Amino acid sequence: MQIGPFADSHIMFDDFTLATLNLYNFAAPPLAYHQFDNIYTQLQWLQKCDWITRWVRTAKPQLLAMQEVFSPDALQALCEKCGLPYFVTVAQPQIEGFVAHQSVVALASSYPLTDVSDVEIDRQLISALGLMDEFVPSRRFLRATTVLPGIGSTDIYVVHFKSPRSLLTAEDSRLQGVPALLAGSALGRWASIVKRGTEAALLYQAMLQRRNHSGHAMVLMGDFNATIDSSEMRALMTDSSRVFTSDIRAAGLAALDALQLQQRIGYYRLYDAWELGQQYQPMTDARPVSHFHGASGSAVDHILLSQEFNGASQHSLGQVKEYRVYDDHLLRPNYQLDAMASDHTPVTVTISLR
Repeated sequence: MQIGPFADSHIMFDDFTLATLNLYNFAAPPLAYHQFDNIYTQLQWLQKCDWITRWVRTAKPQLLAMQEVFSPDALQALCEKCGLPYFVTVAQPQIEGFVAHQSVVALASSYPLTDVSDVEIDRQLISALGLMDEFVPSRRFLRATTVLPGIGSTDIYVVHFKSPRSLLTAEDSRLQGVPALLAGSALGRWASIVKRGTEAALLYQAMLQRRNHSGHAMVLMGDFNATIDSSEMRALMTDSSRVFTSDIRAAGLAALDALQLQQRIGYYRLYDAWELGQQYQPMTDARPVSHFHGASGSAVDHILLSQEFNGASQHSLGQVKEYRVYDDHLLRPNYQLDAMASDHTPVTVTISLR
């Protein structure tokens, strides 16, 4: 269900809301982002902070994942004023002089956050996948633990996977002219897909390891830079229908019947919050878009949840009561209010306890 950014929310006392938002170059002047002439004027900066503040105070999320953060200190102060006093990052933006080249992700919360860490990827797996030992994610993955009402200890993951921008150039193709342009574009986009998919797969492996060790519920939020049904995101959505019989035997699970296997896998798998929301309040329209590139829109900002939030599971403790995309600033913009808005939509999920 899509709504305007300033409609009132009707949240029950025991409900809580999770949210993700790509802030779109949150860089406090005089800091420039990406190149030296990308500096907000003081008025532009105030407009940007005002837009974020108004949305947060309207949506009232208890947990807010954010991407494209270049000025974490300024963002922390903003979030605190909006009732989110707990704020964490696990990296600092890369800054040369007064130009920031690499953003970070952040998490703000009304609940205390503990065990804050960047997610370490398995270096041995990198070699097993045939990747260079120097492989690192585009942006470090954030993990923090909190205690959610009725759910208990929950690991919150915040990500911003590799963008679709090409990793290779026309010069890399060893061609010239139009062939160089086409080859560079094709190879570069494929390299980006491989990078993004590898990030997703390695993150999921780390999440499985953590789930096995801690038993905590899981929430994954962020800008995936891909639709959830894309080939590179399939690792995150693995279920019993996507495993081979030979792999089941190799894992020593051949004695399980189909239902038992599904239940075992269900403990570790992730569920798309939009699909979970269909169980509670079916929507007639298609999945709402969260980002536009030109006239083309796609859903690239996602919230994934473990079975504790799946109302159809016998092990659920809560369920997705409502899934919202705040898209007025993209579809029906008011220039005075939205001039410095994000180029993404905020996405929220409201959880009600069972």
